[in-house]
Amino acid sequence: MNVPLRAPAAGFTLIELLVVMGILTGFLLMLAQLVDGGLRLFGEGELGQALADRASTAQRRVTAELSLLRGAGSQRDAAQVVDRLVVQELPLGLPQRPERGISKGQVLRGAVRLPPDRELPLLDAKIAAELLRDDPKLTGEELDKRIRAARQGMPLRGHGNLLLLPWRQEGSDEALLELRAAWLLPGQIVPVGPDRFVDPFDVPLPGSPDLPGLAAWTLTQPLVSDLLHVEFQLWAQDTRQWARDDGRTGGGVALRCWDSARGGWLVDAAAGGAFPFDRGPASAADARDDVHPHALLCRIVVAQPAEYAPEGLLAADLAVDDTVLRLYDGDRFPGPADGGWLKIRTEWIAYAERSGDELRGLRRGLRNTSAKDHVSGARVHVGRSVEFVVPVLHAKDDWNG
Repeated sequence: MNVPLRAPAAGFTLIELLVVMGILTGFLLMLAQLVDGGLRLFGEGELGQALADRASTAQRRVTAELSLLRGAGSQRDAAQVVDRLVVQELPLGLPQRPERGISKGQVLRGAVRLPPDRELPLLDAKIAAELLRDDPKLTGEELDKRIRAARQGMPLRGHGNLLLLPWRQEGSDEALLELRAAWLLPGQIVPVGPDRFVDPFDVPLPGSPDLPGLAAWTLTQPLVSDLLHVEFQLWAQDTRQWARDDGRTGGGVALRCWDSARGGWLVDAAAGGAFPFDRGPASAADARDDVHPHALLCRIVVAQPAEYAPEGLLAADLAVDDTVLRLYDGDRFPGPADGGWLKIRTEWIAYAERSGDELRGLRRGLRNTSAKDHVSGARVHVGRSVEFVVPVLHAKDDWNG
C-alpha cells in the first residue's frame, strides 16, 4: 500500500529571520529615538516654562518695590534732605574686612511711598525700638500697652524707606543669591548690638561697625530667591544709553552708583563707588541741590530649578587664567553657540563660541566677580535673564537747576 508523502512544513530560513530581526531592530531604534526626542522636548518645554515663570515673578516683585521710589521735588524751601536715594557697590555679605577678590553687589536705599497695610506694622516696630532703647527691661503686656498709647493720634505719613541688598543664599551652591528687602519709617532706629540703635539710612557705609552685615541681614527678608545675578543701572541727566551686559562702557552710559543728596558718601571704591556729581559733605544738608535718576534698569538672572539636571558640568579643571572650558556633553548645553554667559560658583564668565564640548574665548571675572580656579565636575549655570526699566517719579532730575 502506497502512503502519500506529506508536503514539507512551511517556515523561515535563517536568512529571512535575520532580515526580519534587522527590520524590527531598526524600527525599535527609530521608535526609541522618537520617544527620547519627545521626552526631551517635553522636558525642555517644562524647564523653559519654569524659568519663564521664575523670571516673571522676579520682575513683578522687584518692579512693585522700585515703582514706589520717591524722587525729590524742587525742595527750594526745604530745610533738610527727605527723599534720599543711595546705591552703592559693596562686598556680598557686607563683611567688615572683606577678603581680596570677593564678589560685590549693589545695595539700594531709597525713600518710597508706603501703603497703610505696610506702614502700620512699621509704626509699631519703630515705637517698640524707641521704647526699648530708653527702657531695655520692657517686655510683654507692658510693652504692648505703651506701644498702643504712643500710637494714639499718630497720623500715617504714607512714605518710608526701602533697603534692597543681594545676599548669598543659604545652601551648598555658591552661585545662588537672594535679593533681601526691608521697609522702614523715616528716622526709624534698629538694634545693631547691645544697647546700640541706629537709623540705617544715616549710615554712610553698610557693613561698617555702624551697620554690621549681620544687623542688615536680620533687618531684611527675602524678596526674590534663587537668583544668579541682580544689577541696577541709573539714567542720569547726560546718560544716552544703558551700559552693555558685557561690562564694556562708552560715553554717556547709565551709572551704577548714586547719591541723590550728593553729600560726600560716594567718593571712591572703598565707599561703594564714586558718584560723578558728588559735591561733598556740605551738600548733604542742602535739599535744594538733590537730584534723582530718570529711571532704573534692573537686570536679573534667575537660576534653573534645582530639581532639573544641571545645565552643564565641567569635564576638566578650569584654572584662573584659562580661556577654554570643556563640558560634559556640550550638545545638551543650553547656551547659544555664538557666545553667551555662564556662572560657576561665584564667578561670571562670558564665552565667544561653543564648539562641540568646548566653550572658547572666555572672559573671566565679570559682573563684579573675580576669576577663580574651578574643579572638574563643578556645576555650570546659565539661567534665564530678564531686563526691565522702572521710571522714577520726580520733579527734579537736573543738577544744574
